[in-house]
Amino acid sequence: MKFKNYIVTIVVLMSVSIYSQNAITGYVTIENPKDWEQKVYLSQLDIDKKTDTTIATSSVDKNGYFAFDQSMFTAQNHIYKVKLNPLSPREKKTLSNTIENFKLFILSKNDTIHFKKGPTLFAEYTTNNKADIEWQRLKQFEARHNILSDDFDPKQYLLETKGYVKDSLHILLVKLISIKKLDDQKLLETDIKANPKYYNSLLKELKTSDLDPQTYAYLENKLVFLTQRVTQRNYQISLLINSITIVIIMILSIVLIKYRKNNTSSSLDSLSKQERAVKELIISGKTNKEIANELFISLSTVKTHISNIYSKLNVANRQELQLKK
Repeated sequence: MKFKNYIVTIVVLMSVSIYSQNAITGYVTIENPKDWEQKVYLSQLDIDKKTDTTIATSSVDKNGYFAFDQSMFTAQNHIYKVKLNPLSPREKKTLSNTIENFKLFILSKNDTIHFKKGPTLFAEYTTNNKADIEWQRLKQFEARHNILSDDFDPKQYLLETKGYVKDSLHILLVKLISIKKLDDQKLLETDIKANPKYYNSLLKELKTSDLDPQTYAYLENKLVFLTQRVTQRNYQISLLINSITIVIIMILSIVLIKYRKNNTSSSLDSLSKQERAVKELIISGKTNKEIANELFISLSTVKTHISNIYSKLNVANRQELQLKK
């Protein structure tokens, strides 16, 4: 009896060991096996490039069971897809329009996922990957808000999604997925402009995490692009302001010069014939006595003319008068 119990224990331990080596296990529900390949394809997705690369396949047994070993995965979270292909192109087109033949999920080599039997090819599944659990919550949130409907309100979605991300999505990869969804809705740039601190803080958090830099390269490039565009726009605005300032200064300078010329011309016109003669002699360097002798007037008359000239031309001495000539 003890020997039988020992054998049972060994079998159970071996089964647990074999099961634990599989990261993905489960069943596909195939109503018409002749319409489908009896093979499940496993692909890794790139959310930035929107591409997927097949990394492994698993045969489906008669019960619909399939499995993928942990060696197919890395220690980091990535988005994966399991898919079942129709057998012919015609069937592929028909079936793809009526049946969802794939399932997306997040997984690492440290986690497991198990697909249950159900009404669809890939029905509900259980997983211990925290990122995937949060992602499913995000999908449920979006389904409740019906983001593809005609009456979808982008502003309300932004408001509610932001609160949801802040309160619940503590998994960085899921935050990136939600950001990608915003970009698909043409809302990301608007949200980055409205909340630059949030996105710069998120980028710093991503850079200090264990995530592959390629995972968040899209967001980093987006932030750099928008920052450069803002800087360039500010630079262009600065150039425009400087140009306008220079033009205004030039216009004011021209106006001032014209004003001074007009003022000087007006002042000169106010001088009498004798005062203009005295002015020219002063400019030529004559003394008061020499001016009196040349114009045959008295010295006191010369001084009176000079006083009137200074007053009319708004100068104080011979040096300033020289500048007015």
